[in-house]
Order: sequence, then C-alpha cells, then structure tokens
Amino acid sequence: MPSDIKVKWDWEGQHFRVKVLCSLAGVATQILVNDIDTGSNILMDVGDGILRDLISLPRTHYDNIDTVLISHGHFDHVGSIFSLLAFFRMLNRKKKLCIISPPKVTELQGLVKTFHESYKDSTPFEYELMEIDSEQMVLDIIIKPFPVQHRGSLIGGDELPEIPAIGFIISKKEETIVYTGDTGYFELLKSHITGADLAIIEGTHEVEPSNYHLSVPQAKELGKLAKNHLIIHKIPKIHD
Repeated sequence: MPSDIKVKWDWEGQHFRVKVLCSLAGVATQILVNDIDTGSNILMDVGDGILRDLISLPRTHYDNIDTVLISHGHFDHVGSIFSLLAFFRMLNRKKKLCIISPPKVTELQGLVKTFHESYKDSTPFEYELMEIDSEQMVLDIIIKPFPVQHRGSLIGGDELPEIPAIGFIISKKEETIVYTGDTGYFELLKSHITGADLAIIEGTHEVEPSNYHLSVPQAKELGKLAKNHLIIHKIPKIHD
C-alpha cells in the first residue's frame, strides 16, 4: 500500500485514537484502537470484511495489531477471525497475537481451532486465546471487561438465554475508552460510561430498544455521560 495513506480517525485523545472500520448490525463490527505512544494497536471485534477494511490503512497499522478483543460470539463480531489469522500468516508475521474474549465463546474457539488444525506446522507467529473475567494488563494498557445484557438470536426472541458477552474499558494514564459491545440497557452501564474520555455505544434500533440491544435515543443519553461518544452498530438498509 502507498506510504502516504492518511487515516481519518474518528476520535483522537492524548494516548489513544480510534477508527471505526465498520459497524453494521448483522454484518460486521471492527474497531481499531491505536496507542499513540507506542504504535501498538488493539482490534475490537472481527466481523465480515476485516481484510478489506485493514488494507485501506497503512500497513504499519495492521502489522502492529498486537491484541484482539472479542465481545461475544455472534458472527458479525467474530466471523472473520480465521481470515485475520490466515492474512497474518500470509504476511509472514513474527509477533505474537493475543486474542481476548469472555469465557466459553464456542464460535471463537471453533474458528481458532480450525485455523490451528489447518496451519499448525506453517504459521510463523504465536497466537494465544485468553479468556478474560478480570482486569488484565497488556503492555502499559489496562483492559477491564464488564458483563453486558445480550441474547442469542433476534429470531428466537427474548426467551433465549443470555450468551457470554462483555464490554471493555481500556485505560492508559487516566485516559479511558469504554466499548459497550452489544447490549440492552442495564443500570450499571451508566456507571461504566460516566466520565470516560470516549464511549463507543451500540445503537441498533432507531427508536424502540429491546432487551438485548440499545436504541439510538438510549445511546445518545448514555453518550452524554462521557466526554465524547460514538454511536455504532446501526441496522443496515437491505434493499429488495
């Protein structure tokens, strides 16, 4: 890729900057968080089209993805993890990759297992799947998960059980980014978002919320509790 590509960041702070590569409900969510001080990158969720989105950036940004955070196992958040690993293999990556998720995300486990079984003897980099249930330190960044309210299927309705799903609080030197992942409203969400330098909030429904997704009005109200906010995960227009 040309070296003069400029990234149009959606938010820039003192230590972090953020690019929402794509976020459409039922299609894909992938968000790049860049550590300005070190150049290291965190990729939050890995939906469809991840490679298309990454190659629109200067190569240094995807070469320096050191950590992948998975909020839950729905395909629009994890479906392209195999492609991402295969892409890094093709690029002859050498650095270790850490993949962090809630416990027991079977979709993620299956995709990573399939990749390992396919390429275990010819992958030039190490990768580790870590299940997170408490605060973790990655280099000098603190990653803290929090449980959210999400369910298994739009078609199945509210009677389906909740699934392993989390949001993330990412902090460095008192600068904080909160990512809600997919969630319905619950009171503790306000305390997670309040005072954050940036809140990345899903707003799936235009008006009426559900038990497992926020509406845009709810997302806007929650966003007022943070210093800055981005609303993501809107439903795409599907044409007949």
